[in-house]
Amino acid sequence: MIALLALQAALADDFEHGLYRWSLTQQIGGTVTTAAAPDRRGHALRADAGAKAGDVVAKADVVARIAPVTRGGTIRVAFDLRIPAGFPRDSIQLVDLECATCGEGGNPGIRLYLRRGRLRIDRSKLGIRHAWTRDDAPVLAPDRWYRVAWDLTVSDRDTGRTRVTLDGRAVLAARGVTARAHVDRVQIGITANSNAFPARVFVDDVAVRVSRPRPPS
Repeated sequence: MIALLALQAALADDFEHGLYRWSLTQQIGGTVTTAAAPDRRGHALRADAGAKAGDVVAKADVVARIAPVTRGGTIRVAFDLRIPAGFPRDSIQLVDLECATCGEGGNPGIRLYLRRGRLRIDRSKLGIRHAWTRDDAPVLAPDRWYRVAWDLTVSDRDTGRTRVTLDGRAVLAARGVTARAHVDRVQIGITANSNAFPARVFVDDVAVRVSRPRPPS
């Protein structure tokens, strides 16, 4: 069964029954699988991405296709995250919200990623070099589960908004352009590893919720 949020407003997965809820997987120099969750009952998504090789960055993620979310619509992606000791917590892209049907190579979009252990938002695929970050945000520790939630208001104008919480605490908030035209794909896992050595993350209890703008009356 293909998971299409075109017909539903939410997707939830605790990874107890494989990866059937997702539209597809990306395994480029990496793998995604369900595995025993460290320090908790049940299973989680385990994403392993190899080291960057030349211009090719490894990917290991799951993808949900969604009906286009246009200006004024919102997307919430929440998940539990754990990074084992000995694996990088830098230059790890965790979530992509992108447009696969905009007719542009590379699928323009916005990314939630880790830099030196802190959550950041990258907009370089939208042609904006400046990343949204907070230098006083908490640094994620290894071998610990965190609850991450990312809320996004889609806009190709300065009316876009974003907010990230870590264990319920706001660690990042900003306003500005968040999309080229719309968002129609959600990727989660290691959406790219640009480190010179392998990366691994565990992801569990993913919840994706979409709210589309109401048409004018």
